[in-house]
Amino acid sequence: MINAIYGEITSISVTNVIIKSNNIEFDLLVASSTAAKLNALTDKSEVRVVTYLQHREDAMTLFGFVDEREREFFLQLQNVSGIGAKGALKIMGGVTFKDFVIMLDNSDVTSLSKLPGIGKKTASKLVLALRGQLVVDDLEKSNSEIPVQSEQFKELIVALVDMGYDRNKATKEIHKLYDLHKDKLEKLSAHDVESYLFRLAISNLS
Repeated sequence: MINAIYGEITSISVTNVIIKSNNIEFDLLVASSTAAKLNALTDKSEVRVVTYLQHREDAMTLFGFVDEREREFFLQLQNVSGIGAKGALKIMGGVTFKDFVIMLDNSDVTSLSKLPGIGKKTASKLVLALRGQLVVDDLEKSNSEIPVQSEQFKELIVALVDMGYDRNKATKEIHKLYDLHKDKLEKLSAHDVESYLFRLAISNLS
């Protein structure tokens, strides 16, 4: 898998970004919102674009994203029946990740059905399939920075989700436990911190 491409952006349109890396130009399909973010960059000479390569019998298509979370957004959308790659890009172009997650959390089928290419039936599918799978931290909902522990304990949260716990609840629980035991945790190794939080989170979530 091509995880990301570093290079110079030579062309941007609403649906495509061309990036030159090591004398090769890659043509990436992107959401309109992604194109806008990349176009807003002051320096386009050395840019990292996260990618996803879709390989089918009749074609190979490279998709581009500004970061890993945007790619995960794209991949999760495709888990919903009836939404393909291009449909996912249309949805992403019509809503921010934060607003989309809030709609899911509120089971807001009416707002979801107004997104590009989405009707009420597909909106209901989105809620059933993705509610609790995508997370926006409470601080981010207030337009604050994401806490460092969101990334620091990403693997720990994934492990809890794999065990069947709701992603939103697991993330909030880890944040709460981290804040409650911060003084003690700062004296432990990274491995011991994860083990400690893991045990407490399972106990509290069960």
